[in-house]
Amino acid sequence: MKKIRLGISSCLLGENVRYNGGHKLDRFLRDTLGRYAEYVPVCPEVECGLSIPREAMRLVGDPDDPRLLTRNTLVDHTDRMK
Repeated sequence: MKKIRLGISSCLLGENVRYNGGHKLDRFLRDTLGRYAEYVPVCPEVECGLSIPREAMRLVGDPDDPRLLTRNTLVDHTDRMK
């Protein structure tokens, strides 16, 4: 059986890449759906050079063109992420 190739957040596969240095392992995605998918793990925050751990971030502003700001210090990482 040929597996479907899917991008998936690295933290959902158990990699410690979240802002707090942890993960959000989803065993259903990994163990059950993983039998049918070839996962391509990605973490945009790490791939654009942000550290682990890092300050939590959120999207703010215009839903069609949001800004990515850190929660406490309000550092704008939008351009870096794009």
